[in-house]
Amino acid sequence: MMSLPSALVRRPEWVAARLSWVLPLFFAGLVVSAGLAKACAILLALLGVVAACAPGRHIDALDRRFMLAAAILPAAYLLNMALLGWNFRLLDRPAHLLAGVAVYLLFRRFGVARVSVLRGLAIAGLGGMLVALAALAWGGGEGLLALNSGRPMGPFSSPGPFGNYSAVVAMAALAGGLAAGNGRTQGGPPMLVPLAIIGGTAAAILSETRSAWVALPLMGLLALQMPGRRRLPRRPLALAGVLLLLVAVLIGQRIWGRVEEGVFEVLAYQADPAATSARETSLGLRLLSWQWGWEQFLAHPLLGLGMANFRGAVAAGVAAGVLPPILMNFGGLHNLFIDHLTTTGLVGLLAMLAFWIGMLGFFASQRRAADPDKRLFATWGLMLLLGEFVFSNVGSMFASSLGALAFTVMLAVFAAGAHPATPAR
Repeated sequence: MMSLPSALVRRPEWVAARLSWVLPLFFAGLVVSAGLAKACAILLALLGVVAACAPGRHIDALDRRFMLAAAILPAAYLLNMALLGWNFRLLDRPAHLLAGVAVYLLFRRFGVARVSVLRGLAIAGLGGMLVALAALAWGGGEGLLALNSGRPMGPFSSPGPFGNYSAVVAMAALAGGLAAGNGRTQGGPPMLVPLAIIGGTAAAILSETRSAWVALPLMGLLALQMPGRRRLPRRPLALAGVLLLLVAVLIGQRIWGRVEEGVFEVLAYQADPAATSARETSLGLRLLSWQWGWEQFLAHPLLGLGMANFRGAVAAGVAAGVLPPILMNFGGLHNLFIDHLTTTGLVGLLAMLAFWIGMLGFFASQRRAADPDKRLFATWGLMLLLGEFVFSNVGSMFASSLGALAFTVMLAVFAAGAHPATPAR
């Protein structure tokens, strides 16, 4: 009787055809159902484990680079807990990176087509825009219509990751539209790219997520710097300009209000850091928590407070009146570097830097590949890393369960697609 791993390997085209539709379903889950996204991710990871056990697999140096970069952060967190105390719940989201390795191995073996990703981006972009508009039009509600301080958040736990990954969707679609290739057979139906760009950008703007607004132009510049890209088409460019102008006219006051609010919060905190009104604002809480986190690092420079001890330290700070009670609701300090210095010290910071350097090196090495698809997937990977770097420096890495899932699955898919030995689809 033929084993499951052997059966998969004997029918690679059949498996690849099915995977090309699971991926869009995953993207759909990011805007309509966290359960759907998680189910697709679990399926992909399990199939990846099966594919890794199948005969004929070949792991090369580039594969090992990706797997090592993905494993180094969870390993550092395990070491920190082994030395300073355990809290296994804190390993849940970082462990997504290890599951991402299985997803990577799956697509490395069977290939991933750019049109499959573009379908997913179009679904996520259009769906995100419709969800945001519906939530605002109905003034909030249950499920997808829920608002947080008047901001739509889709199936995410807060508006931040909803807006952030909507921005990634929009700019990834822009890169897909600019990528060289063999015409419509590579890019899919011509409306996929505009739908994803317009929908993702609109959702990011409507979410009022300032980190998404900062990342949008940065990721757009990265798309424009893609080696071998096509020239910008005039008509779609003019249409995009008109749409952006329309958005600016319709919700320009809303955007300016968020920017003005942020400036006011920073100035108020600088004027009187001890004032409750200055501390308990969005940016005031960040500035206060960064200051407190830096002080904890100076007191525990090598290993930090310990991941398992972080909540207790915050509770002690609240009891002492140093921190406001609202910080008890947060799992981090809203900054990638301060988070790691506070909880894991210099050891954790070095592991975090190794993750970023390893992943950046992986994608940068394929950015000028001869194959336009490999260049596109490498650009997608760099774009995702750039976006996540911006997001996690005003939020926290792994701050959202669905956000962590989106990041790790997309990272794995883009890395597999960029690998020079991945089968072309």
